[in-house]
Amino acid sequence: MVNILVAHMIDNHGHLPTKETREDYAHGIVMLFPSLRDPYSKKGYEHFYDSASSTGYISWRLKTVQRKIRQGSAVPPNSPICFSPGGPNFQRTVHVERQLDGDACQEAMSLLNHTTDNSLIFQKMRETFLHRQKLVNDPGRSVDILSSFPRFLDTKGLVSLR
Repeated sequence: MVNILVAHMIDNHGHLPTKETREDYAHGIVMLFPSLRDPYSKKGYEHFYDSASSTGYISWRLKTVQRKIRQGSAVPPNSPICFSPGGPNFQRTVHVERQLDGDACQEAMSLLNHTTDNSLIFQKMRETFLHRQKLVNDPGRSVDILSSFPRFLDTKGLVSLR
């Protein structure tokens, strides 16, 4: 997630975004994903970006991208960071056992909107992975991902910070 945000930040604000921009992105992450808020810090998003010390996941990723650019190395083709606008277009090979499609996928999405059982949420999210990938990779529909799958906003463990 941080890689995608940093790529977007670089596309829109250049390779040296201001501290305010970095802080806005960090604040946006915890506003969009409240379960990622740090309850032990003052603002709750310092682990993504702390303007006082210029540290955090966003700073670390920006420094890594800048270092690679300085060294003159091109970004590897299988790198998760994407410099082109329009969202992530990184195609992954996925080995999944059972994927739902058509009416079964729509039924699972409807169930996801009405259940609070975490094990069922995780199961249905696994079964609808390929459908979500199609949404994410379609520039016209990628903005609908959180309205189609609102459990990303309130279920701990669905978003990984790797």
